[in-house]
Amino acid sequence: MEGNYNAHQDDRTNRHPQLVVYSLDTEERACAIIRIIAPFLAKGWGVTWAVKKTGGGFSIDLEALEQADLVIIQRHFPAVFTEQALKKIIAQNVPIVYDLDDMFLDISPSHPHYKALSERIPYIKWMLNEADAITVSTLALQKSLGKHTHRPIHVQPNLVDWSWFYAPPRPHTAPFNLLVSGTPTHQSDWQIIEEPLAEILNTYTQVKAIFFGELPARFANHPSVRLIGFLPGYREYADQLKGLDVHLALVPLEDTPFNRCKSNIKWLEYSAAGIPGIYSNITPYRDSITHGKTGLLVANTSEDWFTAISGLLANPNLALALVENAQTEAYRKYAIEMAGEGFIALFGQYLHGKHDHPFLSGLASLPVRLKKRMAWRLTDFLDKYVLWRFKK
Repeated sequence: MEGNYNAHQDDRTNRHPQLVVYSLDTEERACAIIRIIAPFLAKGWGVTWAVKKTGGGFSIDLEALEQADLVIIQRHFPAVFTEQALKKIIAQNVPIVYDLDDMFLDISPSHPHYKALSERIPYIKWMLNEADAITVSTLALQKSLGKHTHRPIHVQPNLVDWSWFYAPPRPHTAPFNLLVSGTPTHQSDWQIIEEPLAEILNTYTQVKAIFFGELPARFANHPSVRLIGFLPGYREYADQLKGLDVHLALVPLEDTPFNRCKSNIKWLEYSAAGIPGIYSNITPYRDSITHGKTGLLVANTSEDWFTAISGLLANPNLALALVENAQTEAYRKYAIEMAGEGFIALFGQYLHGKHDHPFLSGLASLPVRLKKRMAWRLTDFLDKYVLWRFKK
């Protein structure tokens, strides 16, 4: 996938709007495509991905700003090592939108990336008060971030590309395959279903489990469990998902402040791919799923999860109805093909203005930013001029 998706023209009045994106996610990753590339390309905008991975670091293209009508800073791009780039972006006087789909200001110490993300908090707070607008994926995230900024926060729900994900529902056959999907960040979520899943696998010999991405240690050598690794790109993931021989997805989610701000993206993807699902009865799923119609919502207890899974095993007609209803609902409300126009409309209002730089936007986080920058530079100095002598 090219980083520049539409050739620039010198005459800005005779071309589509040009969007320049600064993100540490590559343009093949899910968040890049879901939140930016897919909806904007569908409406003819030019998109330049201005950050590239280079070995162990990143190359940041600031020259792209010269053709930008709008800049999007995404997720955890604000950091000590991007501070100078952020200052140059601000100085360009182009409207800036800061896009997030996770509550990075409320990371649990048990999160695998807690240290790295917590060090970014001062810079994230700076951008929350610097950007002309903030876009988020959920109402819960809007509310949580609203405590940290007076800048406008707009909810832009995640959309799904139907042409990538659509597949018809699978026939209810044996073996009946359960799907559990996620990265290592979901270890605490998987603990919710370990007991009921083990009981299901022991009770129903025709049932198998497919873990997609990672496998909990408990099931590492289980004869009825297998692991399928993620392919690196989001398009490849879509092809994998709709090609899996699975009949029911299990989506446990621990009830934490961080998780409550997550989006319903798994329900969107699974619904489009023809897979009915059982989901934890917490935000974000209770806000989009009608229990018993477009999915099942269950409390995070072993008893409730076992009952829900065994109930669908005994009632294949209900499982089919759930996914058929979910596909209709997800397509109508969340398919790019149907909802993309509304997604893009918000950004259009910021195109023809200038960046509104608040004079004190970074004041609250300045002491911490300076402290961390000095520590980072000291570490870099020691590594370059002192510690190298002791490395093999």
